Amino acid sequence: MKRLLLFLLTAIVCGNAICQDSQRQRLEKHLYTLAADSLNGRKAGTDDAFRASKYIEKQWSEMGLKPFVGSSYRMPFSLFGSDKYCNLVAIIEGSDPVLKDEYIILGAHYDHIGIKNGEVCNGADDNASGSTCLIEVARQLLADKTKLRRSVIICAFDAEEIGLFGSQEFAKYLSINGLIERVQLMMSIDMVGWYKANGSLIMEGTGTLSDGNNITNPTCLGVDINIKNKTFENSIFTATDTEPFAKKGIATLAVTTGLKSPYHKPQDDADLIDYEGLDLITNYITALTVSISKQESDIPSGKVAFKHREKKKAFSLGVCMGYNTSNLHFHNAAVIGKSLYGGQAGLMMQFNLSEMISLRADALYSFTRCRMTTANDAFGNGFKLQQQSATIPVMLQFNFGNILNSFYLNLGGYYSRTFEGKFYDNVPESAPSYLPNPDQWGIVWGLGMRLGYHLQLDLTSYYQCNNIFLETGGLPKARKTMFTCSLGYYF
Repeated sequence: MKRLLLFLLTAIVCGNAICQDSQRQRLEKHLYTLAADSLNGRKAGTDDAFRASKYIEKQWSEMGLKPFVGSSYRMPFSLFGSDKYCNLVAIIEGSDPVLKDEYIILGAHYDHIGIKNGEVCNGADDNASGSTCLIEVARQLLADKTKLRRSVIICAFDAEEIGLFGSQEFAKYLSINGLIERVQLMMSIDMVGWYKANGSLIMEGTGTLSDGNNITNPTCLGVDINIKNKTFENSIFTATDTEPFAKKGIATLAVTTGLKSPYHKPQDDADLIDYEGLDLITNYITALTVSISKQESDIPSGKVAFKHREKKKAFSLGVCMGYNTSNLHFHNAAVIGKSLYGGQAGLMMQFNLSEMISLRADALYSFTRCRMTTANDAFGNGFKLQQQSATIPVMLQFNFGNILNSFYLNLGGYYSRTFEGKFYDNVPESAPSYLPNPDQWGIVWGLGMRLGYHLQLDLTSYYQCNNIFLETGGLPKARKTMFTCSLGYYF
């Protein structure tokens, strides 16, 4: 009888163990469900995205997550006249009586782009992988919630693909309700399904954390994973749900395995996902979250990526280089000399007086060349004038557009100190008496475009107001015009 009872007990225990899926199996199940053809690519605002959200909601409910607000995870919002958009938000409360009022936000968007050119884009990596990881991180944190000192908010965002609207709505909600100041860190899990192909998990934004490189060190967390830290998010062509929070000065980490997958293509399917890597990433994010929740000191460093700044820095310094073309205008003779190419390089300084107006002052070395005409051959090639100058243009810059992709107009004046001027190539005997004026000045105007937070492209015209030659040798008065094209880099 005892043997029979022992056998039955063993069978029950083993049966339960067999019925309980491993984390790896659950990850695969979630991902195949969220990236199924039947969901038609989970486009935000559609019934397919709603069904995806219901699946996530069911997983959270079964594991016992507590809704962040009221009795429902669902926090709907309206967009483009439709009320079919919805974030899911839960909370795992911290155990520390003081620190539990501070938040760490873990987020992943569940929407994708739907059907493209008649083909379903399932978005297995983007971002069924992040949503799947978020489910299992929440499960681990809930199971070990006594280890958490700070509270952890779990967010499944909608409408990321069409403009980060879900995360914007939640950041706005926290601001309106006076909770945004309590957020110590926001972590976005976006496209984490190709760990092996990428060779590492990328952590963008460690510079926004105090001692960020050590905090994210996997060795300190006891997880055998390869991490590639990036101080800040810097791409102007990509964005994730960190942005609305980073723009409010919150420390952020964008967690990703990069763009190795068939990004926004029909081939981004569940069978291509690296589930072993996804399992490892899930364990790492869990360990990192627990570790950060225990940190005694403030987590944010106070530094924010340039692309996330709401306002420009008061002062920017950079370098530039480019080419120029210049020619001479002999107004009394109604003759314009032929132009030649030259070059320039130097420093750029920008003082931002407001979002719309900046004061720009550059210090440039200019090498210019132009052709001189003669009375006997007014329309010929003539001989050549070469100058080396230190040029200082000072301009008002009128900015249009946002901080990263602004178009601007420049208007001001310049002064050039010429320290070398000489003639060459078929120079007539009288030419040496034509002495270039060492002090040259005029007006400058142009336009340009800021290409991200480092680069800018400038097209600028210079028009000299005084005579380019000293009044010797009987040469008619001439003024130099110059056009420049330069690429600048701001530090």
